[in-house]
Amino acid sequence: MAATPIQTPAEQALAALYPAERTSLPGTADVIAIRDAAFGGVEKSGLPHRRVEDWKYTDLRARLKTFPPAAGPADVARVLIAAPAVDDDKARRLVIANGRYRPELSDLNGLEPGLSVFSLAKALEAGDADVLAALKLEDAIATNTAVALNTAFMTDGLVIVVADDAVIERPLELVHIAEGEPAASTAVRHLVTVGKGAKVTLIETVESLDTVAHHSNVMTVINVGEGAAVDHIRLQLEPDEAVSLTSLVAKIGQGASFDTFNAALGASLARAQIFAEFTGRDARAGFRGVTMLNGRRHADTTLFLVHGAENCRSRELYKAVIDDEARSVFAGRIAVPSHAQKTDARMMTASLLLSEEAEADAKPELEIFADDVQCGHGATCGAIDDDLLFYLLSRGIPKTEAESMLILAFLGEAIDEIQNQAVHDALIHRVEGWLKARSA
Repeated sequence: MAATPIQTPAEQALAALYPAERTSLPGTADVIAIRDAAFGGVEKSGLPHRRVEDWKYTDLRARLKTFPPAAGPADVARVLIAAPAVDDDKARRLVIANGRYRPELSDLNGLEPGLSVFSLAKALEAGDADVLAALKLEDAIATNTAVALNTAFMTDGLVIVVADDAVIERPLELVHIAEGEPAASTAVRHLVTVGKGAKVTLIETVESLDTVAHHSNVMTVINVGEGAAVDHIRLQLEPDEAVSLTSLVAKIGQGASFDTFNAALGASLARAQIFAEFTGRDARAGFRGVTMLNGRRHADTTLFLVHGAENCRSRELYKAVIDDEARSVFAGRIAVPSHAQKTDARMMTASLLLSEEAEADAKPELEIFADDVQCGHGATCGAIDDDLLFYLLSRGIPKTEAESMLILAFLGEAIDEIQNQAVHDALIHRVEGWLKARSA
């Protein structure tokens, strides 16, 4: 007789939650079928654990103690007075509060020619054929647990289209805010299409106004057209009680340029995953990020990159600073199929441990089936350099200030790659605040 797997409290909560919310989620019968298939896969396999290779260092089954119900409507007054995470008066703010796009709180005045922004929920209800097609992902991505949960529970998001040759001067800031008590969950999906030769900057901030264990699941799908240029930045700023799952899917066309930066600065449990593929030759991409952890927090950055075309160049750089009993994970896989000749890929991850109990796990991988390539990867992990620290101390700089200077310099290699000055300054301010609190 076959054994029946024991469900954890979180899996039990999920099993009860989806049937209860299924009919209230937006979408036609076709959308419901996609949701059912996604949730069915999660229900069958259960939450991933350490024996699942792609989740080896982030045992979601063990770490998730429960799964809260969907968030209700947000308190508009609280969202209105919330201080912006990025002080950029040039950015066009698009607000998603408690998992729902709020156009009345967003800056939609004078949309640039070639830019369109509308609600995913409305597109799902209308049965938009293009949106429905965009929901159908390749199996390797669609079956990922975080992606499947997003597909099953997504309530809203943005459909953003940038027309061919359009240059969007103002950055688009997608503001995700969770608000209210008790803890609740949100699932948001964004679909972004950037046309041939177009240019746009996307900034995503994920935050909460309350120190409760909200669960957020944000997924962004970006199609970068031929010769287009996209700069994508995500700041994960949730409180220490939160659980944060973020996913980015990027298809990069011929001659295109794509850069993405992820900052993991909050949440008790965070996983940021990237699925990227070069679909046209002569393209370039940069993947960078920083992680700062203390307490017993856990942050996982996982990258899957396919160099699917000839003569493409990628650079990956991720830095982590870990204090107390926190744990950082980086898993990066670059695949180069046999037809992707003249691939140029460089992947590097570096971790700085500030305590004896801090832990960093790194798993860089290359899968190369082409012979005319330049590929490499590296990983370092260690404490603050004693010689550098002594040099600063010998010049009369207090130890805590000297350590902060070295930590900021360590992270600066990645942060200085951010092209948007307002985001760069906001991130530096957050890092300095973290270092000041550590020194107190």
